[in-house]
Amino acid sequence: MLKRRLFPLIFCFPLAAICQENPGRNTISVGAGGGFPTGGVETFTSAVPSSAAFSASYEFRLFKYFAPEVGVVNLIPSYIMNFDPNAGPPSAERLRVTLLSLGGRGIAPLNHGRLELFAGAAAVYVSSSNSALFYYYSPRWIGQVNGGGRIAIDKRRRFWIGPTVRFSRDGGRPSQEWVSLTGDFAFRF
Repeated sequence: MLKRRLFPLIFCFPLAAICQENPGRNTISVGAGGGFPTGGVETFTSAVPSSAAFSASYEFRLFKYFAPEVGVVNLIPSYIMNFDPNAGPPSAERLRVTLLSLGGRGIAPLNHGRLELFAGAAAVYVSSSNSALFYYYSPRWIGQVNGGGRIAIDKRRRFWIGPTVRFSRDGGRPSQEWVSLTGDFAFRF
């Protein structure tokens, strides 16, 4: 009998937590923008041009000023092949470069929590649909720094918009360097 009475209460507590005025600890964001290969042995050449970038990330607000984050950025440049003028005209192939990041960021809430600035660092695993992009066995794990800001667009601070810039490169002699700038839409719960 007691179990039957407690069963509806179990579903009331999560509903009450969702309806609270306090913003949540989880933030999911998606974004679109531009991706730019900025240096390195293979990516510095004109073979890999700037392209569109699409991002998605999840962060868990562990403390008021710190959140671990996992994110992914997909760049889709056209890779120029066949540079030899004797072999015919150059051809372009659309490829995908994926940057999967695992890291953390510091967050500075401003204006009573309606505006946030953030900066962070992460380890990034790089993969591509074309193995020729990883010239001379360049590392698949590289470092990243990121930063940006976001502003709440509703009174309850559930929906946010803002830019994020990410700079990724390897630690030694630069064999690859990537920059992405995206405009993000985030939902906090």
